[in-house]
Amino acid sequence: MLDSKYLHFTSALLCLLYFIGFFKNGKTYKIFTLYIAGVLLIDFTASNLWKWFRIYNIFTNHFYDLFQFVILSYFYARLLQTKKQLVTVYILLILLPVFLLSRYVFNPQMFFEYSLLENYLTTIPIIIYATMHLYNNLGQKKEFYYANIGLLFYLFTSTFIFLLYELITVLNIDEFSSILISINLFLQYIKFAFFFYQWKLIYFNKNERN
Repeated sequence: MLDSKYLHFTSALLCLLYFIGFFKNGKTYKIFTLYIAGVLLIDFTASNLWKWFRIYNIFTNHFYDLFQFVILSYFYARLLQTKKQLVTVYILLILLPVFLLSRYVFNPQMFFEYSLLENYLTTIPIIIYATMHLYNNLGQKKEFYYANIGLLFYLFTSTFIFLLYELITVLNIDEFSSILISINLFLQYIKFAFFFYQWKLIYFNKNERN
């Protein structure tokens, strides 16, 4: 099985590269950089909670899902073009976190359980925003074109992977779980490859700066 520590190293290198141009680029760039840094921090913490404090990391998924949804919603609010698209983003940005947080208020035990529903509710809107941005830029390469493709590819495929993982858990087919985890790690490397290429374009091409 692939080792997640190499993924953390790759993510840290990506963060470093994006932070180099943090103050030279615009708000969209800064939001995307904070997204990469936040995901690295949550992933690294979740991977080491048991080693550090003997705490199961299942609850960190809630932080990851909500953080990713909120910051990428702001990211796509900077990229999407039509008023209808922006209204959709901001309405969901208000309603969805309120709905998810209210679930933990009325049923605190859910905070310590993995929620496939939460994963879908926070991921599918981002997939839709990424698809909108791709559609808006058909025939041309606009802001964060390759980063958007990387996000769309990973979120779409990982959502399917999580569904399969839940299915094999229910069916108690444990021998496939490690394979799916390795596939998901590999998909993250592909996502990072798009992010690295996007950084290269921004760093060496002033027309790509945002």
